[in-house]
Amino acid sequence: MEDIAQNRAPSDFPEWQANCNAWGKHMLDGCNTVAEMAALGLGLEKSTFSAMLKRGPHKLAPTGSDLTKYNVGTIFAGFHYDFNFLTIHGKSRYPGLFAWLRTG
Repeated sequence: MEDIAQNRAPSDFPEWQANCNAWGKHMLDGCNTVAEMAALGLGLEKSTFSAMLKRGPHKLAPTGSDLTKYNVGTIFAGFHYDFNFLTIHGKSRYPGLFAWLRTG
C-alpha cells in the first residue's frame, strides 16, 4: 500500500488548520454557487453541475509566494492547464497571471 503524506502545519500557528479548512470551505461554496448560476443560465436544473462537484477531486493549494525572496521575472507556475471544471483564484495583488485563448 502506498504511503500517503500527512498534512503539515506550522507549529507556531495552532489555528493554521482551522483557518485553512474554513477558507477552503468558502472557496468550495463559491464554486458551488458559480456552478449553480451556470446551470440556471443554460436553462438546466440548478444542481446539474453542483451535484457533480460533490466528493470530486478538488485541488485546493496555497500558492502564495514571498515576493521579497525572488527577483522580478521569476516564474512560479510555468505554462500549464487547469484540469477541473472550475478554477478560482484569490484577489490578485501582483501582476503576472495571464490566460491565453486558442485564438491568441
